[in-house]
Amino acid sequence: MKKSIVLPVLAGIMVLSVWGCENKEQEKAEADTGIEAAADQKKEQPKESQENGSGLSFEDFRNVEFVFCSGVGGWQTSLTIGEDGSFSGLFFDGNMGDIGEGYPNGSILWSEFSGRFTPPVQEDANTYSVQIEALEYKEQIGTEEIQDEMRYCYTDAYGLDGTKTIRIHVPGAPLEQISEEARNWIGYYDLSQTTDTTLSFYVLENEQQGYGFRGFDMVEELRKTIVYTERQVAEQEESIQKEMLSQTELTEKTGYIYNLWDQALNSTWDVLKKTLDAETMEALTVEERRWIDQKEAAVIEAGAEFEGGSLQPMAMNDMAAKLTKARVYELLEWLE
Repeated sequence: MKKSIVLPVLAGIMVLSVWGCENKEQEKAEADTGIEAAADQKKEQPKESQENGSGLSFEDFRNVEFVFCSGVGGWQTSLTIGEDGSFSGLFFDGNMGDIGEGYPNGSILWSEFSGRFTPPVQEDANTYSVQIEALEYKEQIGTEEIQDEMRYCYTDAYGLDGTKTIRIHVPGAPLEQISEEARNWIGYYDLSQTTDTTLSFYVLENEQQGYGFRGFDMVEELRKTIVYTERQVAEQEESIQKEMLSQTELTEKTGYIYNLWDQALNSTWDVLKKTLDAETMEALTVEERRWIDQKEAAVIEAGAEFEGGSLQPMAMNDMAAKLTKARVYELLEWLE
């Protein structure tokens, strides 16, 4: 499928947590050298500051993903902001019941977008404003196409529409300073029902439309995802140890464990793509492809011992899970 609708597993978990809610020797040497060089260059780069003299820099958003959604339903807009003020994101709204000839899997509103903000201008101690200097879309708005038996209807970026000005509220800003409409979008529906008086996260506000994007620390949320994965895996492993299970059930459970770690790997890779610079990510991608080849070979080798037998799938699942878990923690080090 050209477009991934494994729709941001990480972002989904973030929303739930708030609203109750992935010649060989020469290639290896080149990849390792590329990663080391990119990492060294990244460390040596001095931090840039905004020339406008304000106390807020786009660099402050390095690990932040802004999410606009209702906390329920199947739609969401998310975006990340680069250190130069560039931004990119995705809006989707799925309707699996909207089917027709050629698209039995349903329809989805889809918008991949990118653009640039002007440098932030300070309004008061807790508020800044930026202008949407540029906003472009990957696909032409108003067009549609069918892919993998699903209809994609291309639209604009919900949440950024209808305005040129975006206000930024920083952690510590009084909640009462934010419009009631925007507060509703970030989880504060009724201030009388909370003891919070100030923000503990960044907020982007489309004041003209009354929309609010809540900022999440992607690295912190990823750590929560991995903790959750560890707990789920532990439950499955305990079941395998204590229950009398058939071979079919054992195969299913070990397959589930592998899938859990594979999802965690996808979430980790997604955060890396959003936080690392292009050169580092390119070098890391070369290494990742090599790791995938090595993992697949190791999985096949693990199953070969039981070739044709009922234990073969379980042995392959076990090896795949073991290697994928280790890879998750290896990649996590890039975010430390």
